[in-house]
Amino acid sequence: IYAVNRLTLLHFPPQAREDVIHMLKTEKTKPEVLEAHYGSAEPEKVLRVLHRDAILAQEKSIGEDVYEKPISELDRLEEKQKETYRRMLEQLLLAEKCHRRTVYELENEKHKHTDYMNKSDDFTNLLEQERER
Repeated sequence: IYAVNRLTLLHFPPQAREDVIHMLKTEKTKPEVLEAHYGSAEPEKVLRVLHRDAILAQEKSIGEDVYEKPISELDRLEEKQKETYRRMLEQLLLAEKCHRRTVYELENEKHKHTDYMNKSDDFTNLLEQERER
């Protein structure tokens, strides 16, 4: 395992830091993998490249508000949630309306069946009375 100053790792971006830590923890890192990922198989060059990238990233971020992007993402997420909530309520109201209509139709059919059975019983009684005569 290579000896790396821990303070040096703090200057790297989080993902690069994780890559270096992972690389240093695994002794079975193949040179082909390192070369494909970083363009070089030598760890010293990798650390220099990561350090250079960290410096360049800091120069680009000067003057940027670090809270601007998370706040805009949070606002976007909040708007998306409101839209989803509104659509969910529409679907719920539609389902309620369909449920009420179905219950009404079932009650209507129940009354029709009851009327039909009463008329059928009356007709059967009338036929029996006619037969008895």
